[in-house]
Amino acid sequence: MRAGVQSYRIVASWLLGGFVVIALALLVLPGRSYASQDREHLLAGMSAQHPAGTDALGRDRMVRVSAAFLLSLAGAVLAAAATTVAAAGVGTLAAFSPATLGRFAMLLCDVFLALPWLFLLMMVRSALPLTTSPAHSAAVTFLVLAALGWPACARAVYRGALELRSAEWMLQARATGLRRAQMMRHILPNLMPLLMPQFLICIPAFIIAEANLGALGLGIGEPLPSWGGMLLELDNSPMLMRTGWVYLPIGLLILILLLLEAVAAEVR
Repeated sequence: MRAGVQSYRIVASWLLGGFVVIALALLVLPGRSYASQDREHLLAGMSAQHPAGTDALGRDRMVRVSAAFLLSLAGAVLAAAATTVAAAGVGTLAAFSPATLGRFAMLLCDVFLALPWLFLLMMVRSALPLTTSPAHSAAVTFLVLAALGWPACARAVYRGALELRSAEWMLQARATGLRRAQMMRHILPNLMPLLMPQFLICIPAFIIAEANLGALGLGIGEPLPSWGGMLLELDNSPMLMRTGWVYLPIGLLILILLLLEAVAAEVR
């Protein structure tokens, strides 16, 4: 059973890597740009020049989907890494601090978890000026996701660090006179089996959050492509009647999320 799950994870990893390579290849091809417009082929269907057709502005849909995939994946990975590092620091320090301080830190985590983080994302993102550049809006979107995503992970790290604090090797290290800074070097490697699943779980969660913001018009600004921005096309009934390629972003998004879930399943 475990061998089957392992092979499934390997296949999912290879498929994800293949999608990344294909997306990069589409973006580096000469004459391919996610922002270039072909005014003579608006909402065009499948052709040799545009394999997945074009959108309402004549932009190549395949290129834009590839760019949105790479942008969301890179942003989610960086945001998940920042969240995991912050959670590791907060959870570990809370576990090895005095009990009162540790409980106060976990109380703050509970307060953050009780807040409607999606609405907080919407509030922060909507507070940005309309003149914000697309690159700036993308950076702010994923920074806000990272800033609001650490409490749940911090709680898990806190529990794991408490178990390490009472472990036999930790008690022996204290008895031998090791300083706290010296013991921290051994604590973080022992927390890696806990941190890695948290990191992998955050990636699809952040991709979904970015897509939700984009679908509400609060995500990454144009002309940078985003999942949510392309999902807005599904509200255009005449466009749905003209071409079936309008479903490509949502289909690929679901596939990517399933592959990420398969990659993270074995590590949990």
